[in-house]
Amino acid sequence: MTKVFVIGLGRMGRGIVKNLVKKGYSVLGYDVSPRSYELLADITGFRPAALPEAREADYVLLTLPTARELLGVLDEITGSKGVIINMTTVGLDDAKAAASKAASMNLRYLTAMMEGGPANAETGTLTLYVGGPVEVYNSSLAFLRDVGNPIYVGSHEAATTIKLLSTAILLANTAILAEASQALLRLGLEPDLLVKALSSGGADSAQLRSRLPMMLSGLYKDVFSVDLGVYVLEEAIKAARALGSDYTPLLSQVVELLRAARGLGLGSHDVAEVAEVYKYLTSRRS
Repeated sequence: MTKVFVIGLGRMGRGIVKNLVKKGYSVLGYDVSPRSYELLADITGFRPAALPEAREADYVLLTLPTARELLGVLDEITGSKGVIINMTTVGLDDAKAAASKAASMNLRYLTAMMEGGPANAETGTLTLYVGGPVEVYNSSLAFLRDVGNPIYVGSHEAATTIKLLSTAILLANTAILAEASQALLRLGLEPDLLVKALSSGGADSAQLRSRLPMMLSGLYKDVFSVDLGVYVLEEAIKAARALGSDYTPLLSQVVELLRAARGLGLGSHDVAEVAEVYKYLTSRRS
């Protein structure tokens, strides 16, 4: 039986664990928070384990909070026999540093940036932007297809940059939806009707269908935090500039909007709650 070790059992890591257990993998995992283990206690086929056990796994998935944990955990899995797959969202400089460190340790290492949320992780429907040695990718392809939909883009840097810019587009879309939501609310129509109308035309998007209903109802689900949005946008702008694309006025405006949301105490809340910034500013003008 193929053995998988997941390091980092937050919402995404737990979703991946549940998906892989259903598909017949032997899954072990580690997290610094005991609460993470409690949330997986009823999952038959999963076992909490100490980090050294990761060295014996066929695949080690890294789903960590930040680059600091990513770079630190590589030291803990020296001598791993399996393929190390980093799925942690990091900036371009940190992605390069992690790949370089893995190479110096002779690890078989891939970057697989995730697109999608915890529900996609649990159903195995994540989009994965994968970079790294093509021979490692090819040998891991069947496994990656059990995790999600892998798209090989060549280098670690390309996988990271595509992820950053994809999320930047998502956040810009969320920002315009938040801005439009205040006018939409004043039409006095049912939220379901508004979403149906807009999703039937050129404005349709995944964010419109998932986050506009939250904005119109005021009932939010925490999926992607404002704090993480600020980090990703800052790193996306840095990546764009590293590629020679220095003019990023729209992304700069969106990051300022998210910083304003953070200033209102919404840092840990979902990015959909930037609508509350517009609501606050509108109320001050009334």
